[in-house]
Amino acid sequence: MRVRVELWPRGPYPDVAVLVDVLRASTSIGLLLARGAREVWVTGSLRAAREFPADLRLAEREGLPPEGFHHGTSPVELLRLPAAGLRVVYTSENLPRALDLTRGARAVFLAGLRNARAAAGAAARAARQEVAVVAVGHRGREALDDVLGAGFLAKKLLRSLPGAEPDDGARIAASLLRAFPDPQEALWQSASGRLLRSLGQAEDLAQASLIARDPAAPRLAGLERHRGRTLYRFVADEPD
Repeated sequence: MRVRVELWPRGPYPDVAVLVDVLRASTSIGLLLARGAREVWVTGSLRAAREFPADLRLAEREGLPPEGFHHGTSPVELLRLPAAGLRVVYTSENLPRALDLTRGARAVFLAGLRNARAAAGAAARAARQEVAVVAVGHRGREALDDVLGAGFLAKKLLRSLPGAEPDDGARIAASLLRAFPDPQEALWQSASGRLLRSLGQAEDLAQASLIARDPAAPRLAGLERHRGRTLYRFVADEPD
């Protein structure tokens, strides 16, 4: 068994892929499913999200939900919303590119710090030869918060998979993890963290840095084309 970490999505992923977008898609989607959402559909298209049938539409541009959306994507805000039984559409600027590269993977999960334990367990159960832990990145570049989250997840996987071997990416991420014993400090310094602070959403950093609070591992359960755009369906992984 091998555990590899990609500091930036490259693919392909023939076995299990775990996508890490700490600020904020992995954190918020894991939180929604942990709070009982029936499913979360992910897209990068505001138009597709507006038109896709859903109980709750989430998007954010410059700190505010665009016209036609119920709320933004802040985990702090989502903690206040009822989610049980809802079909949610969630827009993300960064996650869809990484999802596009997972075609052919046997299983795909989302992980942040809040659901790291659940995601590591789900990935370990599903893997046959390899788990690829992929830092999603921010606006076309590597992201400090995502690499730190990938390192944290890789550490858990290496402990839970006897005989698993890390690649150099996993060793690099582990070194970063040692440099930031307080995860919130890394989130604070990251480009995503600086952007959120500039928008007055610093509390999101505190929520995203909490360890193993959410028991749901979002698992890719299908996709659908709508108006020429792909939407990815995530549900909470349920151990056999």
